[in-house]
Amino acid sequence: MATLKAYFLATRPWSYTVSVLPPVFGLLIAIIDVAGLQVDWVKFVLTLLGCNLAHSGSNTLSDYFDFKTRVDREGTYGSSGMLVAKVMTPPEMLRWALILYAAAGAIGLYLILSSGNPGLLIALVAAGFILGFFYTMAPFNFKYHALGDVGVFLAFGLLIPLGSYAVQAGLFSWKPLLWCIPAALLVDAILHSNNLRDIPFDSAVHIRTVPILIGERRAQTMYYVLVLGAYALIPLLVIGTGLTWLSLLVFLSLPVALQNIRTVRRKQEMAIEQFAGIDAATAKLHLLFGLLFIAALAGRIFFLP
Repeated sequence: MATLKAYFLATRPWSYTVSVLPPVFGLLIAIIDVAGLQVDWVKFVLTLLGCNLAHSGSNTLSDYFDFKTRVDREGTYGSSGMLVAKVMTPPEMLRWALILYAAAGAIGLYLILSSGNPGLLIALVAAGFILGFFYTMAPFNFKYHALGDVGVFLAFGLLIPLGSYAVQAGLFSWKPLLWCIPAALLVDAILHSNNLRDIPFDSAVHIRTVPILIGERRAQTMYYVLVLGAYALIPLLVIGTGLTWLSLLVFLSLPVALQNIRTVRRKQEMAIEQFAGIDAATAKLHLLFGLLFIAALAGRIFFLP
């Protein structure tokens, strides 16, 4: 029987950055965008918890199906490793995934029923559920058909901030979508770097990812575009959409981005073991970028008229 530590590690807690930061983005954008907004802190905590539980459910369900299809096996890097190492059994992993999804669903249902605009939240929760639940599960298997990038960009990059915004404001706005595109590009860069590293492993079991479809060299270029695009968009959003100029703070993380780009550029010169940490390095970049973005939004609220 698996230990509590194994159940926790199965959720891949090191990846929580992509489900913790976006709800904060949405909350802060709602405060900026809606004059006199009274924040419901209980609903915000529930939003944060629900997003994290859904993310954990997606991770564990992905581990289950990746193991069953032999995408994850001895010598690969792309999962929690709990099944490959036989720390957990597949039935334990599947049950854990369903429990996590059930808990997230209960929170989502409460937020919908207590919302002044339930239709919007129903659409967002349903879209997030489909993208996460069917990431590796039939009939869609988004990950196995080169649609994983689209899924994580939408779910973790855009839908979560919009959902957090809608929970507080009770309405739709383009601002959380537009202002969160830079961070969304970095979320996709995390997955893309993972798939770039895993080209030989994924090819062996005949699944398709974007790097497999476009080739290694083009996939490296795509990584550069995703990472540098996040920075290039910030000044455009400041000029064109009213994003606070304090958002230029994110450029403090540019040296980390350039270091990651150098690592990707040298991929062909490196052993797979040396390159294996590129997804973790990209996740750290997303964390730093996101924290600086949060500081900018908070600065707009507390220090600017």
